[in-house]
Amino acid sequence: MEKKIKVSIIIPCWNSEKWVLDCLKNIPKRDDIEIICINDGSTDRTIGYLTNFEKYSKQNVKIIDYKENKGVSYARNQGIDVADGEYIIMLDSDDYIYPKVFNNIVDNYLDGENDMVFYDMENNVKYVFKSDQNNYQCKYGNFKFIRREFLGDLRYTVGKQYAEDKELHLKLMEKYPLCYFTHKIMYHYNYPRKGSLSAIGENR
Repeated sequence: MEKKIKVSIIIPCWNSEKWVLDCLKNIPKRDDIEIICINDGSTDRTIGYLTNFEKYSKQNVKIIDYKENKGVSYARNQGIDVADGEYIIMLDSDDYIYPKVFNNIVDNYLDGENDMVFYDMENNVKYVFKSDQNNYQCKYGNFKFIRREFLGDLRYTVGKQYAEDKELHLKLMEKYPLCYFTHKIMYHYNYPRKGSLSAIGENR
């Protein structure tokens, strides 16, 4: 019997040819995850890299391809709509996760009861963004797994360029989620780097 998909990794991609393969190659090969890539009107070779990865990686990959750029919020919403996982996680195409830590969290902390499972993040200069019971209400970036059923019909606000996930996060907080804090560094935030959205004002 095929193992039920438990985690959907949603990756919006826009002109990501420099980073997207590193992002994808760091995702563990597991039967219980799916990778949803949304090509958001890229004008470089991003869609080619995504297509080749889908063809040769032998992983469960879904590609949504838009010829016109619609923005990261729209892309994430489309990923949520097709996700089959019991939990979802957002991953930016210029970032990556640490595979061993990801496996540890999926195997030990995603129990179907916790609505949000938080992990820590570090950037290119090894600064660690920690999530705990004192600050999680402000952690509206890519800091957590979210139980799909708990998310329900909530979606990102389309059209916002910066801090697009803040509004959604605050709505989730209003539902009083059951949270767990792993205190494990799982996510590598590719910053500071020249040309990133964060470098010109995005609030993580």
